[in-house]
Amino acid sequence: MPPAPEKKEFSTDSKYLYDMAHAISSGVVPVDLANIKPGKIVHSRWLTKAAGLLRLYVTTENPDANLRILVEFIIRCYVPMYFNIKYYSSVMYGSALFFMFIGWSRFLEPRLRKIVNQVIKDNSYYAHSENILLSMLFDDKKEKRDCAIKKILRYRTDVDEPMELRVYKKPDINFNCTSYTEMINLNDINIVFEPPFTRSIPYDTLKEYLNQDDPTFNDPKIPSHIQGTERHVQLLASVSKRVIPENVEAVMATTLESRAKLPRLESKKDFKQ
Repeated sequence: MPPAPEKKEFSTDSKYLYDMAHAISSGVVPVDLANIKPGKIVHSRWLTKAAGLLRLYVTTENPDANLRILVEFIIRCYVPMYFNIKYYSSVMYGSALFFMFIGWSRFLEPRLRKIVNQVIKDNSYYAHSENILLSMLFDDKKEKRDCAIKKILRYRTDVDEPMELRVYKKPDINFNCTSYTEMINLNDINIVFEPPFTRSIPYDTLKEYLNQDDPTFNDPKIPSHIQGTERHVQLLASVSKRVIPENVEAVMATTLESRAKLPRLESKKDFKQ
């Protein structure tokens, strides 16, 4: 589990899941937590189902094998991933977190691991070369940052006409990988693409970064979780229809800054005094 964000930032469902997971891990459920009833299960929000299963587990005197399996998966995989995404929310951590989830799920017996691995394959967007290279650009280790830059430079050299639009094909994953850089074969030029994040950086400038010891790039501050990413995609599509390509990034930055400073009335809680 990462350091917990301030609980005031949690939704009621998230706070309950966080407290219940810690209670089960410690073996003691505080009385005040035991007296709280979990909210209704919302099928579009997996955390409500996870919280409900944890509640069922602590109130069942002799949990059966299936419930134990589900609770162990929630405690060892789902809850740590949920709160890591909350804590390390930038897209630059996406591939590293995806790799962590693969590692955490290895405790499962082969039959169950096969089921989970199929779900991982179906949601393997952060194992795509664009996202892996993006994470490498922000890695603490210089050799990984340099490796990413070299692969981007090679891509620009070897590909005669880099496609503006391309098929975003989910890759085959190496489930025995020991690092997020090994989730796919980055030496295969046929599956390596440059991240959109670096497309506007000139070739010579990228090459100069190889001589710099400190991290070069600034966090793009785009959230990696689905809901936040969808909002950015929606904003990009809207802005692209209204302005010329050269001004898209500036308009997006101004819009996001305005949204951060001005209050929004999007749900019932925003109208509360």
